[in-house]
Amino acid sequence: MPFRTRRCSLFCLLVLVASGAIARGDDDASKPPAIKLPPAAERPIDFIKDIQPIFAESCYDCHGGGEHEGGLRLDARKDALNGGDTGQVIRKGKSAESLLIQFVAGANPDKLMPPEDVGDPLTAEQVGLLRAWIDQGANWPDSVAVPEGGDPRTDHWSFQPITHPEPPQVKNNLWVRNAIDAFILRKLETENVEPSPAASRPTLIRRLSLDLLGLPPSPAEVEAFVYDERPDAYEQLVERLLASKHFGERWGRHWLDLARYADSDGYEKDRPRPWAWRYRNWVIDAINADMPFDQFTTEQLAGDLLPNPTLDQRIATGFHRNTLTNTEGGTDKEEDRVKQVTDRVNTTGTVWLGMTVGCAQCHSHKYDPLLQREYYGLFAFYNSDKEENIPAPLPEELTAYNEAKAKFDAEMAPLKQAVAEFEKQQLPQNQAAWEQQLASATGPLGWTLIQPVSFASAGGGTLSPQADKSLLASGVNSVKDVYTVVLNTKQKRVTGLRLEVFADDSLPKAGFGRSDAGTFVLSEITATVAPTGDPTQVKPLTLHNPTASNADKKSPIAAAIDGKDDTGWSLAGDQKTKRHVAHFEVKDAAQFEDDVTLTVTLRQLGGNKATLGRIRIAATDVEPAQVARLIPDEILDVLTVASDRRTPEQQKTIDTYYRGVDPEFVKLTAAVKAQAAKEPPYPPTLAQTISLTEEPRKNHLLIRGDFLRKGDEIAHHTPSFLPELNLPEGQSPDRLALARWLMSPDNPLTARVTVNRIWKHLMGRAIVATEDDFGLRGDLPSHPQLLDWLATEMMAQGWSRKQMIREIVHSATYRQSSAYRPELVSRDPANAWFASQNRYRLEAEVIRDSFLAASGLLSRTIGGPSVKPPLPADVAALGYAGSVKWKESTGQDRYRRGLYIFFQRTVPYPMLATFDAPDSNATCTKRERSNTPLQSLTLLNDPVFFETAQSMGQRMMSTHPADKTARLQYAFQLCMARRPTADEFDQLASLYDEMLVQVKQDPEAETQLIGDAKLPTEHRAETAASIAVARIIMNLDEFVTRE
Repeated sequence: MPFRTRRCSLFCLLVLVASGAIARGDDDASKPPAIKLPPAAERPIDFIKDIQPIFAESCYDCHGGGEHEGGLRLDARKDALNGGDTGQVIRKGKSAESLLIQFVAGANPDKLMPPEDVGDPLTAEQVGLLRAWIDQGANWPDSVAVPEGGDPRTDHWSFQPITHPEPPQVKNNLWVRNAIDAFILRKLETENVEPSPAASRPTLIRRLSLDLLGLPPSPAEVEAFVYDERPDAYEQLVERLLASKHFGERWGRHWLDLARYADSDGYEKDRPRPWAWRYRNWVIDAINADMPFDQFTTEQLAGDLLPNPTLDQRIATGFHRNTLTNTEGGTDKEEDRVKQVTDRVNTTGTVWLGMTVGCAQCHSHKYDPLLQREYYGLFAFYNSDKEENIPAPLPEELTAYNEAKAKFDAEMAPLKQAVAEFEKQQLPQNQAAWEQQLASATGPLGWTLIQPVSFASAGGGTLSPQADKSLLASGVNSVKDVYTVVLNTKQKRVTGLRLEVFADDSLPKAGFGRSDAGTFVLSEITATVAPTGDPTQVKPLTLHNPTASNADKKSPIAAAIDGKDDTGWSLAGDQKTKRHVAHFEVKDAAQFEDDVTLTVTLRQLGGNKATLGRIRIAATDVEPAQVARLIPDEILDVLTVASDRRTPEQQKTIDTYYRGVDPEFVKLTAAVKAQAAKEPPYPPTLAQTISLTEEPRKNHLLIRGDFLRKGDEIAHHTPSFLPELNLPEGQSPDRLALARWLMSPDNPLTARVTVNRIWKHLMGRAIVATEDDFGLRGDLPSHPQLLDWLATEMMAQGWSRKQMIREIVHSATYRQSSAYRPELVSRDPANAWFASQNRYRLEAEVIRDSFLAASGLLSRTIGGPSVKPPLPADVAALGYAGSVKWKESTGQDRYRRGLYIFFQRTVPYPMLATFDAPDSNATCTKRERSNTPLQSLTLLNDPVFFETAQSMGQRMMSTHPADKTARLQYAFQLCMARRPTADEFDQLASLYDEMLVQVKQDPEAETQLIGDAKLPTEHRAETAASIAVARIIMNLDEFVTRE
């Protein structure tokens, strides 16, 4: 049996006392035990919430559906009340005389149930609940009765196949608008309760606008609907709202709660996620397009595994990237990865199955039929994933890029064609002529290598000549050094100088220099020449036009001839080549009659022993204009080989070099290069996604959930109490298979969980109140047949979210008034019968959006990166070590919808947190609704909300500058979607008049209210008074309440 780990038996204890009072038929057996029992709880007991969890945790292992030790079964009503092999253990109304209580309370400490080696003893509170339950008649509802031979864990209502019940017959058919109403009314008629009357039109349009768009209707929209005489006016309103692009924002926010969306990593570092919003865009677009929920599910769970996945399908997998990521120093990457996989499993279980699967991470679930092995069977579906960011331009970005790229390609094509034609037709001829010209040349073609005749290291090092005429440094390596090298040139002048540096295995890191890192810094290079026969006629060489094959950006070759010892030339990056070259031209080179001696001084004053390791010096006496065209040694070496005897590699070397010196070809390729520099960059927008690793990871049961303690290897599989994972032939058990299993019509949970959630968003209360727990500890559905009808309807309608919403809002049930009904307070305090609509405070984002909408400030831009509106002073400083960088948005971005506010997990936007926005650390199926003084203070004093009052006051004045009555009515309609009553208007008018007098007498108060607004002098007082009134109206409870 699932969950059976060790054997325990109440019957065993019953046998032990068989020789006592019970066996002898002693009357003392029914007397209360000698010890003092914990008192019975003094409140009504709910079997499902209070008693069944105790049985499940402490008794079912041995007295459940699979184990009936001693003939006693405590998971089925009939069996439990009948007792076991020794008779009755529960005596209704007499808890002190019930053997069940005596043993769990420890009447005999040696015979305590459950035994110490099996589980913890019951607390006094738990015993008190059992006593109260028995004393109150041991009520055991029919709804949790288990059929004979059944198992409450697998026979639970939510694990049974979904049926399609027919709408019930009702007496008041005139009230029924669709099948939903029949199910609701049948319950009400059973309880002899009338449904509430329909809400007024102003209430309905405001309710619909808030429910479907998250925005209040404008006064014009309200007026249009109120006076719309078409018989389908309501239905037309619903269609208009469902078609609005703001629908995706409203219902996208609901989904983002489930997806635990945030713009930062979480944990201590809480680094920003600059591309998280790309997934949010996908959610909004998918919901606006009414993407079927099965497709919506599949693309998020496994979009990357679909055949030839589109960019959007890969972006959808960003759902999984909303997990927290720990980037703190010292974090074990594997531990963090396992935590992320665990979160993905738990989130999947909650969002689609409505179950607390995470309770089986460390041990088999205490209440639901989910084994720990089955948890890690689900774990396997996510265990071979990797995270990656991919290019994900927005459609408009891609359109602009494609247009620019097409223009660029059109301009580039003829340039490339010219290169190709020249390379094919003219270049080979030119190269052949060039080689022939070189073969007959009489002057120098390249640099002349010169054997040093003397060399010295001022720092005491040793410079050793090598066979290739280079010098290798060794021995003492001082912090700084100066090399002096003297060379006899056999030339009458020096017009150019070449310095080669070589890597050498004898140098640190086999590098180019003698520092510990194998680097060097050449601070200055200087040179002089003198006739070999008369060294007194020394002439300094002026080096200029330097070039180098490699140089660090901060240490260019030009720094070696700038006359400064605190700068210099050094190489950049990890050097894979073994040789680098620097060339210098000589300005105004002196001409001598005899050969000259060249003296080169290499100053290396950067410190850290960063001196040159192996060098070679060459010179030339060609005309100055020809210095840059001298042929490299390696090319000259190849040119000595006849063309018909060259190896392919040698020929390629010559061909490559010539392409760099042919004037026409260089010109053509330069044009291509110049055009290439104009290529439009691909849009930088990325998206966070997941994909499969190249090699699947082995999947193990983790003992006690510890990533270091690996148990048995576990294959992919789904929980055994749910339908099997039937894979088509050839399909592997991956996330795609899991998604299809979740959305299978045979799965009894997904459709129920989904419609339950939609119902809650529209009715203020779910049919199953425990939205995240459809398991044994969850609440029973208030209307089980309605739940199944909705579930089957949604599947039959192609999983259309909009169609399900349409069905619900069309019902008379949805259209009811939310007016208080005192006669139902005691009978149905939670309004579980839905005898009226529910009235509740708006969510955090909708409150902010409503203020901005009423003020006229709201930016209705849809999608895009998250924004950072004004933040209260010093809040950002609360982030760890300055991790929160809050660069305040400007312009319309200050007034974007709350959905788009950058959500920093460790320092969430204060207003959102104050009004119970989820922390996004885990999936949230149900927001709390608190009522605190801080909320009122926020709306009254937060600078953002004061700014909305200022804007609304100015809006009142600009709309009705000369009519106070119209101005006040307009303000009230902006917020409440209705006209004020006579009493309400009188109060507003009185307040307005009072404030007008006050601001006229107190210019400073007038300035504080108006702020920096530039207004005509004659309107300043009226505007200030209007702002004061706007502030009051916006702070009425009705404005932040959904009726």
